This record gives sequence, C-alpha cells and structure tokens, in this order.
Amino acid sequence: MNRIKNNQIVSTVQFCRKKALMLQSIFSPIRSLILVTALLILVPVIVVTDIVLAQEASDDAEIEEALSGFDEEDSGIEDALSGFDEEELAEDEEKNIKHTEETEAKNGKENWSTFFGYTGINLNYSFEREPPEDNSNADWSGLTKVRPFFSLTWDAKLGSNWNSRISAKAFYDFAYGLKERDSFTSEVLNELEKEAELREVYLEGSPFGSLDIRLGSQIVAWGTADSLRVVDVLNPTDNREYGMTDLEDVRIPLPMTRLDYYFGDFKLQAVAVHQIKFNKSAPPGSDYNSTTTEIKEVVPESKAENTEYGLALSGTFSGWDASLHWAQYFNDEAYLLVADMTFIPGIGLVPTLENRHSRLTMSGIALSITSGNYIWKAEAANFWGMEFNNVKEKKFTRTEILIGTEYSGWSDTSLSIESGVKHLNDFDQRLEAEPDYQREDRIVTTLNLMQDYFNQTLHLQVFGMMIGQWGEDGGLNRASLEYDVMDAFSVKGGVMMYQPGNSLYFQSLNDNDRIFFEARYSF
Repeated sequence: MNRIKNNQIVSTVQFCRKKALMLQSIFSPIRSLILVTALLILVPVIVVTDIVLAQEASDDAEIEEALSGFDEEDSGIEDALSGFDEEELAEDEEKNIKHTEETEAKNGKENWSTFFGYTGINLNYSFEREPPEDNSNADWSGLTKVRPFFSLTWDAKLGSNWNSRISAKAFYDFAYGLKERDSFTSEVLNELEKEAELREVYLEGSPFGSLDIRLGSQIVAWGTADSLRVVDVLNPTDNREYGMTDLEDVRIPLPMTRLDYYFGDFKLQAVAVHQIKFNKSAPPGSDYNSTTTEIKEVVPESKAENTEYGLALSGTFSGWDASLHWAQYFNDEAYLLVADMTFIPGIGLVPTLENRHSRLTMSGIALSITSGNYIWKAEAANFWGMEFNNVKEKKFTRTEILIGTEYSGWSDTSLSIESGVKHLNDFDQRLEAEPDYQREDRIVTTLNLMQDYFNQTLHLQVFGMMIGQWGEDGGLNRASLEYDVMDAFSVKGGVMMYQPGNSLYFQSLNDNDRIFFEARYSF
C-alpha cells in the first residue's frame, strides 16, 4: 500500500511540474477588444497567481527531496513482511476488515444527510448608459447590480433505495437602494430587487431493479447542445438578463413525475409536467425591457387536461449515443394576440394585446459522436401547432436543425461551435408585419472558447452569439476570467457587449454593455 501511495504522490508531483506557466496567444475571432478589457479587469489576479506559483514551486522541491528515499524504505517493508506466517497475516486481515466495516457503518450513519451550497456577490457596471436628467426616471447607468446571493442544497438518504433533495436560492440587490429607489417601477422592484425561492424539491428511488422514479420539482435536460435548444423543451428558462447566464444555469425547475426504465444499452424516459410555467422575462421599465406597458400573459390552468408530456428513448454505445424525443407541451415563447380594439377619443382605436402560448407537439432526434479530439453534435425536430396573430385561420409547423462540434485537442483548451436554423413551413408573408415580426428562416450561431492556465487555476471563457447568417440581426459577445483563489473560493470578472443589428430586441439591448464581477465561496 505504501508503494502505491508513493507512486501516486510522485506521479502527482511530476504532473504538476509538467504544467508549465504558459499563456498561449488567444485567437481573435470575436473582438480582441473584449479579451483585452477582461484581462485588464483581472490584472491583480494574475499578480497574485505568480506569487502562489512561486510558493508551489518551492513546495514541489521539498516534496521531491522528501520522496527521494521512499523506494528503499518500500524494499525494507517488503522484506520485513516476508517473515510473517500465514496465521498472523490472516488474523491481521480479519481485524482490518472488521475495522473497515465499523468505519463504513459509522460514516454511513453520519453521512445520511448532506448540506452543500455557495454564497457570494455579483456586481455589474453599465458604461454605455448616461444618468437621467432628473430623479423621476430610473437610473440604469453606472453600478446597476450589487447583489449578494445564497444557495443551499440538502440531500438525504431515505433507506437503501430512496433519496431526497431540497434546494433553495435567494438574493438581494442593494443597487436600487443606492440610487433613487422610487424612480424604479414596482414591477422592476418586485422582480429584480429581491428573490427567495425553492428550486429542486424531489423524492427519487428505485422500487424495481431497472426502474427509477423521481417525484417533485426538477430539471430534465434533453439534447446534446450546450448553448442552443432544439429538443430541450420541458423546462422554461430565466431570460431576465439575456446572455449573462449559461444555458445550464438558467433552466427553471417544474413539478414533474419522471420514470426512467433501463434495458441493455437503452433508457426509456417518461415525464409528466404538472404545473404550467413559462420563461421569466425582464419586467417593463428594466434595463433589459425598455417598454413601459405590461402585456397580460394568458397562462393555462394547471389541471389534468393541460398536463405536459414527454417521452425519450436514448442509447449509449461505443463512441456515440443517440436519442429520440417526443413532447406535448405549451410553447414557452409567447405570440402577441390582438384580443380587442378599444376606441379612445382623440387617439382612435387602441389594440389590447395578450401574450398567448400555443399547445405544441414536438418530435425530434439528438446525436453525439466522439471521434478523437472531436465531439460532433446534431439535433433535429419538427414542431406542430404554432399560432400567430396575423394568420388566425391556420396553425403552422416549424422545423429546427442544429449541428455543432467541440474540439479539445489543445492543452487545457476546448472550442465549441454550434449553429442552428429555424424554418417556418408554409410561410405566409403576412407574418412579417407587426405584431408577429416572423421570418421564414432564423439562423443562430454560437462560439465558446475555454482555456485554463496556471495549473488549471485561471479560467478564460470567450462566448459569442450572432443572429442571422452573418450577424445582421444582432448578437452578443462575452469574455471573462475566473481565478480559483483556493478550492472553495473563486473570483470572476469580464465584459459583456451587445450588437444591435436589424433585430428590434437586440437594438433595445444596445446600451446594455457592461463590466461584471463575481466572488463566490462554495461549501
């Protein structure tokens, strides 16, 4: 055992020494300005890193000196053990087994319940917007977020086959109190100033050997893509700060019943969603929604006939996996409906608008293939039942296709590119007018570069998204550097820049460029 431990330590030391200090030149596909700005933000972090690395180099030398005589000691230990008779060894082995069993039992008793989570603070500084001329208007310039946050998860084992989870998160944003708080709308304060909510709350177990069941609020992520969604339709997303959060962190849990049946290399999954929820959007009057009028959202009642369903058959094989998906659900993306026209003297006819959600049926496929340093991804799906205001007499179908690849052949580097197209079948030119503003084809492309430095303690991420074939309909660019100060504590800083293009939505985000910072402690 000592020889094994010694070899492991020596291998670790050698691995650490091979990770030399290197900072490869970063490509310039998405605005070198972004990267330069992000680097300037975290210059102090890099200085601290150099100090830490110097200390690590000194520690490595001491460890190597201490390990230099271990091989000789191992030989002596083996010689000493060679004189033990079989009875003594058997007796010692029995004692060790008994001690191990007692230790495992003790640990199992102590670890039936586990708490973990994180806390920290988020800061945002908007450098594009100008302060308002008076205090009657909301001030979205300068420091727009001073948000401490907290997340806690409790996992518990309930016998040998059942587990439970309860997770919650909360935040409070002091930025509104630092400015003229009364100038912000009640919708903004209710949605963005504070929040406390339960996240995943479920019970899961295996009543039968090949069947798993999970009951409660949870997330079901379908598909292979990391940045875009095609077959991943069950959970809505939090879009209140568009582009500031990765897809894996924006999904909203929903009360579901989930069954997973395993047979051979396949898994059959059945899901029933019991509560209707839609995407969280920025409230009117906020920096991500410049409109001042709140539009009524029609939410179907959460009853049996409105239950959302999903089926997925997936298989994992040597070097690749594939899955088939079907779902019947309400579209998280609403369409504007002119519900009524009201005559106002001196103004004329004024439309009454509602956000409606179509009941859709989706069938699709997802594929992932590993080939050397590449992971190839593809998704495709058809959607039936799409409704629009300008053509009320028919329902439309939409076809979505996504292809992507991820390359990890460079040291401590991964590069991912994904591109998707949405094609509205049997397109009607009337859909181009307001309030629909639909196009026959919509193309979205994303690029995500991640690199690690300094023994994987400094993490660079450059993310870009463009709407349209060449970005003519807008997009965004985000660059950040994250430094692991210690195992449980990290700091992160970066810059977000929006491109308006021809899209009305991205034009409204044009002044939202900002610098952001986060400090996080995990426990």
